Amino acid sequence: MRLTRQTNYAMRILMYCAANSDRLSRIPEIATAYSVSELFLFKILQPLVEAGLVETVRGRNGGVRLGRPAEQIS
Repeated sequence: MRLTRQTNYAMRILMYCAANSDRLSRIPEIATAYSVSELFLFKILQPLVEAGLVETVRGRNGGVRLGRPAEQIS
């Protein structure tokens, strides 16, 4: 089975947030970890937020986190 590039990175974002569930994950940090542009990650995050899989926190200390427990995401 082949995944699109966007689907691949969407899954990576979810896994990154799950692995760092004790804190907010910042977009620049995720972009650096996966060698992808921040703009591309923002495009991928929008549908994840709309689906309730990811929550965003705005502001200086903001970031992203899973919208529900990792065990409930399939």
